[in-house]
Amino acid sequence: MDKAIVRGCCLCGGVIFDVVGEPETCFQCFCQHCQKSAGAPSQLSAKFNKNQVHVKLGRELLKTYILKDTLSGQDKHKVFCSDCGCTLWTIPMRHGGDSFIVRTSLMENGLQKYVPNVVLFDRYVQRLSVGQVNPKSFATMPGF
Repeated sequence: MDKAIVRGCCLCGGVIFDVVGEPETCFQCFCQHCQKSAGAPSQLSAKFNKNQVHVKLGRELLKTYILKDTLSGQDKHKVFCSDCGCTLWTIPMRHGGDSFIVRTSLMENGLQKYVPNVVLFDRYVQRLSVGQVNPKSFATMPGF
């Protein structure tokens, strides 16, 4: 049986990658690094073996930022596109560099395909307060 291939890319499309097969797990992470990286209360990701992730275009655009202030005490390598700044995946060194934590929103239908089955760092869950019980909601960006 052939393994499914799902295409992904960064914000500008300069880096294109494929993931082959299913992830080990999918999760929603509330750690402070994910909150800062996502610009949101959490980030949705899927854990793949490094051999499942294949860069098809833009390898020369890949840069790495190393986070040292991790909760595990071991470095995390954030791999991003040097043109648009989009983080593509994180490589946690606590797994010996063998796992790629890929942002599911970057993959075709990733948010529907890779639904989280685990929540990480739930102690950091922020209760959002928008100042209203029923804030206005818009289907698109309004003109303000």
